[in-house]
Amino acid sequence: MQPKINEFLNQHYSQEAINTLTLLAGGGSSRKYYRFHDQGESYILAESSNVDENKVFIEFSKKLQSILPNIPQVFHFNEDKTLYTQKDLGDISLMTIIQKDVNEARPYYLKIVELLAQAQIEGGKIIDFNQTFSYPRLDKTLILRDLFQFKFYFLNALGIDFNQGKLLKDFDLFASQFERLSPKGFVFRDFQSRNIMIKDNEPYFIDFQGGLYRPIFYDLVSLIWQAKANLPMCIKKEIYNHYFETVKKLNPNLITIDSRVSYEYCVVARLLQVLGAYGLRGLIERKPHFIESIAFGIENLKAIIDYPILQNYPELKHIIKVLIQPETVERINQKINGEIKH
Repeated sequence: MQPKINEFLNQHYSQEAINTLTLLAGGGSSRKYYRFHDQGESYILAESSNVDENKVFIEFSKKLQSILPNIPQVFHFNEDKTLYTQKDLGDISLMTIIQKDVNEARPYYLKIVELLAQAQIEGGKIIDFNQTFSYPRLDKTLILRDLFQFKFYFLNALGIDFNQGKLLKDFDLFASQFERLSPKGFVFRDFQSRNIMIKDNEPYFIDFQGGLYRPIFYDLVSLIWQAKANLPMCIKKEIYNHYFETVKKLNPNLITIDSRVSYEYCVVARLLQVLGAYGLRGLIERKPHFIESIAFGIENLKAIIDYPILQNYPELKHIIKVLIQPETVERINQKINGEIKH
């Protein structure tokens, strides 16, 4: 597609843009990112044949930017929307800072959840959720999909014993209850430290084209329970409290006596969804980043085993208890090592 890229850059930038165009590592097979320079400024060029996804990203970028400036601005896109340019946010993500010093990341987290709450509440009012890329809502269907991925790609891949009938009953009830959770608004869906860039000491949110409508606490959970970030519980609690206070200031009616229950549902749903992804990408596809994250994902389960809501899902709670046992952890390690050697 290089001639097409050259033509596109020629329309909007100088020859310097073409001369400095460099492919960045880490892009997926259907999406590539390039960096280029023009008249003293640095830009990112995105190239993707997934036009529907590109359209949603461009539209969401415009809507979210009307709420807060911490969204990468899209400058130009070509006629068929397979190419677009945006602000260059550099190479430092929140995860980069966490891995260096978690205490250095702490003030960023507090600023991030303030911006998050604003984007979720205001975004829920102005975004057309009938125009989303994949699913319009994080509803029962989507939660069931995540739970079954956890079952197939993690539990089955590890050979964990369970009562299938009882587990399916728990899954159905859990997904039905999840669908009723509030407060609702715009949910980024994969709101974690690798999708938050830090530029000039300001956080910027990227990768929001999968956004949808449903319980806003899901994004808070995705952020502070990210397995590999491995945040200490004291920092998790501080961020949690700051987020809840921010939501309360923006709309006092959104925080109710049931908010803690909604939060716990989101924690359980997200941790199981993540383990399903780690099972597929790590245990089955043997991708190193996901293999390395499995131990952190299991460690997270230890912190939720006493959640009151799990009393309503006895088979699911039993499975979580099994997964955190030392002998199961050892078995998982053996499975991982076997997969790596394979």
